[in-house]
Amino acid sequence: MRSVVGLGVAAALAMGQDASSAVSPPSSAGVSLRGAPSPGVSPSPSAAPTASTRKSSDDRLPPEFLPPNWKNITSLRVLPEWPRQHNDVRVFVHCPPEANHALVGSTAFNLRGSRRLYREVGIGISKRGLGRDAVSISYYALPGVHEVCLKCVKVKIDHETRIRRIHLISRYSVPIRVRRFDIAQFFAWHPAPEVRAS
Repeated sequence: MRSVVGLGVAAALAMGQDASSAVSPPSSAGVSLRGAPSPGVSPSPSAAPTASTRKSSDDRLPPEFLPPNWKNITSLRVLPEWPRQHNDVRVFVHCPPEANHALVGSTAFNLRGSRRLYREVGIGISKRGLGRDAVSISYYALPGVHEVCLKCVKVKIDHETRIRRIHLISRYSVPIRVRRFDIAQFFAWHPAPEVRAS
């Protein structure tokens, strides 16, 4: 609809001031030019607002308006859910407010040459309990279903003795399916599906 109005205004400007007053859009076009000022006449100020002044950040609820039980939820999301070998995945975590660190581990994260089949990755979390990081799926990870485990912990360090005390707050796990490595994932070319004649 804006393009139709834009074409009408451009045509009126090209034809001149006298021709614009003689030409009017047909009523069947469904375009109303009520808000558009006529050439040569200054628009009068109106009391109605023309645009919204709200910002997108105003639409979000402040933390004090969230239900109190939501702050204690432990959640984990791994994207994509079906990664290939030798890929990176994004890990999003949410921990309760008591936790100050998150540990995410899986057998899909093992490193080349390592004897350990299970590898844990530490993720720092914010005051609201949110954290995110990228983790590599190994080229040598076995294809199939792997479990990704999240542990929300509270770490206390004695600065004199450097002894850490780790207290487990909560845990959560989600499955991911590792697919076989495919070189085509690094290129934009994908073969078109074949159409069979019936």
